[in-house]
Amino acid sequence: MKIGLVGLGSIVETAYLPALHTLSAEVRLWGFDPARSLPGVTSLPTLEALLAQPLDRLVIATPSLLHLPVLEQALESAIPLILVEKPVVATLAHQARLQQLLADPQIAARVLALDHWMARNAVQRLLRGALDDSWQPCTQPNPSSNFQPNTPLFGTIAPVTLAEVALVEGFLLEPCGMDDEGRPYALNFATGEPDRRVLCHPDGVILDIGTHLLAMIRELLVALDGDDRLTLVAEGVVDRLGQPITRGDLESAEGRACLRGEASGVPLVLWLDKYAGPGIERKGLVLHLKDGRRIELFRSGNQEWLDYYGETCGSDKRDQHLHGPEHLSVEAQRWLHEGPLYRDCIAQTLLAPLPAEGWGGATTRRLQEVTLLLTLQQQLRGPH
Repeated sequence: MKIGLVGLGSIVETAYLPALHTLSAEVRLWGFDPARSLPGVTSLPTLEALLAQPLDRLVIATPSLLHLPVLEQALESAIPLILVEKPVVATLAHQARLQQLLADPQIAARVLALDHWMARNAVQRLLRGALDDSWQPCTQPNPSSNFQPNTPLFGTIAPVTLAEVALVEGFLLEPCGMDDEGRPYALNFATGEPDRRVLCHPDGVILDIGTHLLAMIRELLVALDGDDRLTLVAEGVVDRLGQPITRGDLESAEGRACLRGEASGVPLVLWLDKYAGPGIERKGLVLHLKDGRRIELFRSGNQEWLDYYGETCGSDKRDQHLHGPEHLSVEAQRWLHEGPLYRDCIAQTLLAPLPAEGWGGATTRRLQEVTLLLTLQQQLRGPH
């Protein structure tokens, strides 16, 4: 497979290249970045030269304000699939233009607005009995949860419908470092090394990491036959130092926020914090069901835990939520998956055959999510 890369920044260097080298020895890479080159990537002097190559895939990993102009130029080529890193657009003006482009079904079929948390699909796979061997039963503690697995799970979990979902909570709480004056600084998500950049608007948590939670949760709800309805309001929005974001502030990036609303008619709460504290990390979701059961999916580093918490059942009856032999009780079960998240994402998207239905539905959802998050920023700060 021949892949082109526009932008050779840290996301390509620390996530894409290691994953591609692990997944396939047959991949050939070309790239364009006026500021740098990377080993293993044949650098070309211009974007036009890159787009002239006989590419099977193109990845746009530039700063987000350049996504749309690069995409418009790439759509003039014959490349069958163009992946755009999140957020697919960075302004409402760009959103309107992209919406116009995607109205053409032939263009929509060639564009995937990518968020690597789309690959965190273990909950829906569990519910349809499709967990593969990369998920192994596990009894080791989950650092993101206080609960412990006990009784082994017998049989498979019965399907869950959208009507049975009471609430979905999403968490993206990132660990941080503290400087000598007690001020927090971010850590690189891939390496854990200090990232002492002082981020500015629009690179706050609402747009930067809110996209991850929405992509993961909405793909889950779509798998449960949910629709595209989405509403959110922002609460408790503060900057890196804990100061409220005020109207007219077009500089300070949001460091922490809570987003509440509904997706597919299901109540939704998203907790976002880029500076949660040293050693504090919680990245995933909790699916609460109306009968008291819940399913949790959390990740730390290269490990991901999937936990199912059911109801306790006596030996004289079957657990109504499981199919299989009679057993004493079901309280909790845990599975563990290991490996970089980008490896899973690239395997499912960049290197995968094109889906028969295309990626239009996913791209529409990612654009809808970014539009709402940009609108929340406008409501918070004022029109800009």
